[in-house]
Amino acid sequence: MKMKLLSVLLLLLACSGLGFAQNASGSSSGAASGGVQVPIFVGGALEFGSGTGVGAQNERGVGMRNIEAMVGYWYPRLGFIRGGYGFSAFNETDDNNDSYSVKHHDIDVELAVHVYGDLYVKGDYSRARDLSDIGDVAWNEWGLGIGSIVNIISKTLLFAEVDYRWVLEHYDPFLDKRVKGTRLQFNFGFAVYVY
Repeated sequence: MKMKLLSVLLLLLACSGLGFAQNASGSSSGAASGGVQVPIFVGGALEFGSGTGVGAQNERGVGMRNIEAMVGYWYPRLGFIRGGYGFSAFNETDDNNDSYSVKHHDIDVELAVHVYGDLYVKGDYSRARDLSDIGDVAWNEWGLGIGSIVNIISKTLLFAEVDYRWVLEHYDPFLDKRVKGTRLQFNFGFAVYVY
C-alpha cells in the first residue's frame, strides 16, 4: 500500500513539475490560447483512497474507490467549479464471515483557484451513500487539496489531485454506532472543453 501511495505522489509531483516547466519556458497554456470559446468542460476521473477511517475493517475505500463523471466551468489559469457523480461496487465480509455486495454512490461539488500557473488549490463537498441488502449508510465529507493540469491539445487536459478528506460523524448500521474519520484521496482524470 505504501508503494502505491508513493507512486501516486510521484505522479502528482511530475504533473506539477510539467506545469511549472511550461510556465518557466514562457509557453502559454494550450487551453488558454487554443481557441476555447466557452470554458464548459466534461470529464472523468479515477479516485484512489487511503481508506475512510471508518467501517468494520478500516479497509473501506482503500485503493481505487470510484470512477467519477464530471461537468463544470473551468477558466484556464483562473479556477473552476465542477460537479461529479461517482460510483463503484465492492464486496465485504461481516463478523459471521458472510459476504455481501455494496454499491457506493457519491455526488461531489468542487471549487478551485489557480495559485501559480497550472497549480491550483481546491475545496470540495461530497454526499456519499453505501447501499446493500443488509443496510444502507449515508454520510457527508469535506475536503481540501491541491492539483495540477497538463494540457494535451488545445481543448484537452489531464489533471492530478490530492485531497485530505474529513468523513463527518454518521451512524453506521453495520457497526451499530456513530463513526467518523479522515482519509487521503488521489484523483487522476481528464477534461475536454465542449466548445
